[in-house]
Amino acid sequence: MDVVTENISSIQLALGVKALLNLSVIGLNWQVMHKSFMGYFCISLAFLDLVQIVNTSIIYWFTNFAILGFHITIYHIYLLLQISTLTYSILHWPVFIIAGLDSYWTFPFRPLSLTRKAVYAASLALVWISAIMYVFFISNYDSEDSFSTMEHHSFLLKSQCASLSLVVLAVITCVVLYCRSGFLSLFKSFRGGSYTEGSTSVFFYNLDLNEGYFKKPILTYIAVCFIGTWFPFVCLQLIILVFSTEVDPFLELNVPWLCFLNSFLIGAVYWHLNQDIVVLKQCEIPDGFCNWVFSPSPDCIKKALPDATSVTVAIIITP
Repeated sequence: MDVVTENISSIQLALGVKALLNLSVIGLNWQVMHKSFMGYFCISLAFLDLVQIVNTSIIYWFTNFAILGFHITIYHIYLLLQISTLTYSILHWPVFIIAGLDSYWTFPFRPLSLTRKAVYAASLALVWISAIMYVFFISNYDSEDSFSTMEHHSFLLKSQCASLSLVVLAVITCVVLYCRSGFLSLFKSFRGGSYTEGSTSVFFYNLDLNEGYFKKPILTYIAVCFIGTWFPFVCLQLIILVFSTEVDPFLELNVPWLCFLNSFLIGAVYWHLNQDIVVLKQCEIPDGFCNWVFSPSPDCIKKALPDATSVTVAIIITP
């Protein structure tokens, strides 16, 4: 029983840290959290994680008690965790695809209407209900397995997080290789052509105007903005994949990870649709991390300097 108690304590600590992190990120980005499907899903995930940590804490502290004739024991903590593990492990790709379609259909982003709110709420309910139905009726879920889980703390199973992370990192790598000339120019600025004041960093790189507005220049803008903002998180995902680090699936699905995917999707849709950058200044972009408004745009530079083949562009990164 000491081993079980120690396992529960470590699980509660992990759940508590995750819940606190989720709530902190949502609180800091509340203005954009309720403007997209991904934001709605982040809020629902944070709420369910908070409910889970409260339930497990009540069961742990009261140990054995009865509610409406049902006898609740420590076993039910592992039962709840097993259900949440199976549910969270199958949600990465569905949420990623739905959020991508949402960004594609609503771009350029406009104020959220009542109809879109209703669609988001219905989609959210459908996603969670479908996941739970899959766990209970289609997957190999067996409540008896919770007894072995209780002894060995074995929540590790095949999750969609690793495959999705691999795809995202592969795309980022391809983009960096494709825009290598812009990135090489940016890296050279680290040795003297850049400066930092407080928490704001300014970098310079050479922009080739002959590469076309719809190709490398705008993609380089997007890649520098995304990687500059999420570089520590990209490195963390790379380390987890390279060293095959095992993470419990109920911890893998968290709000920072979803915000990272949201920024990735917005950048991808932004480049694919080739939207005029000026239009985005009038939009409410549902991303609290990346600043997707670039000024001046490659198109504006080309119009202002029609005979120029290249210019030096300043990239300003602020928290």
